[in-house]
Amino acid sequence: MQLRASGVSMLPTLWPGDCLTIQSHSFEEVQPGDLVLYARGGRFFIHRVTRKCRSGEETFLITRGDCMPEEDPPVEKRHLLGKVTAIHRQGSQIMPGRKLSPLQLFTAWLLCHWNLLMRATLRAYAGVAFESPLDSSRGQRLCRLKKGSR
Repeated sequence: MQLRASGVSMLPTLWPGDCLTIQSHSFEEVQPGDLVLYARGGRFFIHRVTRKCRSGEETFLITRGDCMPEEDPPVEKRHLLGKVTAIHRQGSQIMPGRKLSPLQLFTAWLLCHWNLLMRATLRAYAGVAFESPLDSSRGQRLCRLKKGSR
């Protein structure tokens, strides 16, 4: 399945408009560092697994957006929908890494703590990413084709 990214919680790993390939994976296969899709409260989230924890007989995923200051509430096994296996951005395919580089960590920290920089970055990115209607439509076509519609 493919989804289009929205929101800023996963900057700089995921940018608004990125097309994400999601594949089903068992709860046991998911490892810290993986980007996972889960449902909570009628909404969908894609965040990075920071760790797994146990409470009694049940195991939970602990996740956090790369650009978020705190971890999310625990994710139950039944809420896990899949794992991001590829990121499609401006005609390129990127394989998601399990760890952020020091530069990515610093960028995420700056974006998380400096709202003016976040807004300026998003404005600049929107101008570059969608400057050409061909680039934008090609990205949309890629998502549609992978879902099976033309």
